[in-house]
Amino acid sequence: MDSKVKMIRNLRTSERNGNPRIFLESTVLEAGNFAVGEHISYTITNNALVIQKTEDPSYKVAKRKRPSWKEHRPLIDYCNGDLGILFRAKEKIDILVSDSTIVIRKELSFDLCVIGQPRLEGEQPLKKLTFASFPSGAGVASAALEETGYFESKMGADIWDLAVDSYLHNFSNGSLYFGDLRSINPAYIPSVDVSWLSPPCVEFSALGQLGKGVLEGLGVHFARVVMATGCKAIIIEQVPQYFKSRSFEQLKGLLAPMFPFWNVSNIDAFDMGAVAGRRRGYAVAFADNEDFQFPAVQSLPEHRRTTVQQIIGNDWEEGDWRKIEGSTMQHLLNKSGNNNFTAEKNRTLVGLNDKKVSCFIANYSKINVTSSYFVHPENPSLWRPFRSDEIAKFLDVPEWFSFPENVSENQRTRLLGQSVAANVVKAIGIEVAYTLMKQKVRKTIDQSFVVPVQKNQNNQLAFIL
Repeated sequence: MDSKVKMIRNLRTSERNGNPRIFLESTVLEAGNFAVGEHISYTITNNALVIQKTEDPSYKVAKRKRPSWKEHRPLIDYCNGDLGILFRAKEKIDILVSDSTIVIRKELSFDLCVIGQPRLEGEQPLKKLTFASFPSGAGVASAALEETGYFESKMGADIWDLAVDSYLHNFSNGSLYFGDLRSINPAYIPSVDVSWLSPPCVEFSALGQLGKGVLEGLGVHFARVVMATGCKAIIIEQVPQYFKSRSFEQLKGLLAPMFPFWNVSNIDAFDMGAVAGRRRGYAVAFADNEDFQFPAVQSLPEHRRTTVQQIIGNDWEEGDWRKIEGSTMQHLLNKSGNNNFTAEKNRTLVGLNDKKVSCFIANYSKINVTSSYFVHPENPSLWRPFRSDEIAKFLDVPEWFSFPENVSENQRTRLLGQSVAANVVKAIGIEVAYTLMKQKVRKTIDQSFVVPVQKNQNNQLAFIL
């Protein structure tokens, strides 16, 4: 039996008929290779509920289907009076998922030695630089770092099931924490070289609440997670306003004693050669002193810039074409005023020859003036949203990255809108890898260089020539 823990799911038990209830989603079961209809057993130990595949037909994996799914997916809904021995209703639990085995225990358990001593995947050192992502989202930033050839993902973490599904679909190495980051136990966090942080933006974005992180309070939790990894470098990505927030001040203040060397910069993906604009702030911190440089911003002449057609290719006819007249688009195109929320200022409609489109956001499918949509090249009375595969190309997402079938088109668009400009992440990742390599080379030379000395006749140390 493969006892490596692939996922840690953190959630609360619910209640039914006065008994605690445990509901295991498809994402959790598929991580352990449980399929619809397979026979399973429930074993209650002195501190855990263990679910395993078995030949005994007493219990089997149930099924569920949502409209966006092409086929049924596995489901376990367990509510037995015996559960009261271990858990209370509405109590937080940790679900440790390995191949063909699920171990369910109370939250904050440091002991992973249940049924074959399960351990975190990736416990053996990997040859490349390792990193963990908090949160990992669908895994676009992780894909960008791996695409450099220098990095290998060792852990992801997210609370959204669709993001978890997408991450697991693309990354087989390492483990994944499925739950609220504020509840993750350090025992589940592996040692890595680099921590990637992408804090929530709703408190800081101009499209969000502009709370400046006063009530957000995640800075302390991110610091706790970073310290648990024992990493040598940190990369943080977020809207520029985040780096002026109280949350960032708290995060940096807690980490500065261990990571005294910080670099902060704002970079627009368009300035790095992308067609889609995406201005974000980035911070890179190191435990050891070493000169670090953010990637140089390219100044491309207009005639060398890529066009929309070069990005989306020749299959542009495929998509959800709509009439401008009488649609939301007509209203957006007719908006006027001196502010920045007009179609002209935001490139709300773009064509094949355009060389810049607006940033793709999570709510892209709701049709808004600050995003770019595609006007029909041959019939300007028609328009459509860009497809998710086209958005992925605009964001320079590696070609091997894909979404599982259960994630719908709108959900893919939302996940991409919450992700990153992969071209910028790759460029920063290369610089971080170079800096860490310089540190390693310097330390190796310092350790290997020994000055040969001996005592001379006057009992003084002298070089051996």
